[in-house]
Amino acid sequence: MLWAIIQLCGVGVMVLTRFAYRPLLRRSSHLLVGQCILRWPVLLGMVILPLLASFPGWPHRFSLALSPLAGPVGCLMLAYACWLFWRSQHDVLLGNAQRKPWPGGVYQRIRHPLYAALWLAALAQFLLVQDGLAGSGGVLALLFSYGRSVRREEGLLLQWLGDAYRQYMQHTGRLWPRGLAR
Repeated sequence: MLWAIIQLCGVGVMVLTRFAYRPLLRRSSHLLVGQCILRWPVLLGMVILPLLASFPGWPHRFSLALSPLAGPVGCLMLAYACWLFWRSQHDVLLGNAQRKPWPGGVYQRIRHPLYAALWLAALAQFLLVQDGLAGSGGVLALLFSYGRSVRREEGLLLQWLGDAYRQYMQHTGRLWPRGLAR
């Protein structure tokens, strides 16, 4: 129960971050900071299901017996996910003083830090909620939404920036820094 509340607080921080930067997002309409993925499936999987699982009437047949370290590891992952989510918003909206086609900060090595933050939060949710249905809701929502969303955003960025974005794609990883998985 405590871990599920921590998970909901972490996702709440991400939602509040999004609302705090919303006026800047509206002014920078050409920037696509996660506009394609932050929709109902992700809200359902990462907020509503864990919230329902925290109520006493939730069926316990989906409960998981994870290691005692799952909660603390999930907390660390969620904390990093919140920081990365905030930086993805901050760097693209406030850190772009030179008006380059793409911002600096976390975007220097990762093209989609917002998506990376959501994936980390979804994995942390599984560790924190410790319920097979509600815990995997974030991962399932991202599996449903991620591929289409990232292809759409990258397609729009390729139309807008052309070869400059292609070069940027060659030097950065999509969700983690290029070369890290080698």
